[in-house]
Amino acid sequence: MNTPYSPSLSHKEVSETISQLGIKKSNTKIWQLLILGILAGLYIGFGGQLFLVTLASGMGKVAGGVMFSVGLILVVVAGAELFTGNVTILIGVLSTVISKRRMLKNWVVVYIGNFIGSVILAWLVYKTGLLGKAGALNDLGTLSVNVAEYKLAIPFFQAFIRGIFCNILVILAIIMAIMAKDIASKILCIIYPIACFVACGFEHCVANMYLIPLGLLAKGVPLYKTFVMFDNLIPVTLGNIVGGVFILTIHPNRIRQIGTLFKKSHPDIR
Repeated sequence: MNTPYSPSLSHKEVSETISQLGIKKSNTKIWQLLILGILAGLYIGFGGQLFLVTLASGMGKVAGGVMFSVGLILVVVAGAELFTGNVTILIGVLSTVISKRRMLKNWVVVYIGNFIGSVILAWLVYKTGLLGKAGALNDLGTLSVNVAEYKLAIPFFQAFIRGIFCNILVILAIIMAIMAKDIASKILCIIYPIACFVACGFEHCVANMYLIPLGLLAKGVPLYKTFVMFDNLIPVTLGNIVGGVFILTIHPNRIRQIGTLFKKSHPDIR
């Protein structure tokens, strides 16, 4: 008798897959991490550009969120290293199979790669003339400026909280995509959480690495002066880390795992 096809892995298979993935990521060479990080920056940038085009077409934030999800779809399906997604390496650290040093190495190198890829794409898109030029922007260019200025005006604490909510949804999208066996199921698992965070106005640090410099360039700000973007990136990045760590540790399986690790470190606990 043939076993019915199930589009998802079992919870045990998911845990094993995430752990193996975390080990693989932590053992990846620095130059490979950097290249894969640059690719992820490009992918998320493409999603950001499609988001802008969707808004400029008058289709709204919900549709824009659905279109933006192409960025994470490319990361997960085509393969790349995304900083916000790599918070999942924490599972390996909690399991004591990955050192904190290896996790931090991955986070730093991938973050730098994401930044390079995002900013390069922003500069190249600006150079295409698709936004018009400073002083004579088209609707898409004006929108990109407005989006950048809006993000830079968000107060630190608000940006931090929005970053938390954003990465809760991103990590859930990645976990569900890992659970899915086929590409169509993976894509479906990614679209809804990502559309949710975009439509709700939450903040993603890698997306902002593209959207903010693009808007500043369209406004006429030289590339070397776009580092004002870190007024937004710092609180959003911190929020993304907290959000990812929160959803991983609050998950029932993770609570049980942390309790076990805590008892190992404190044998007197009963």
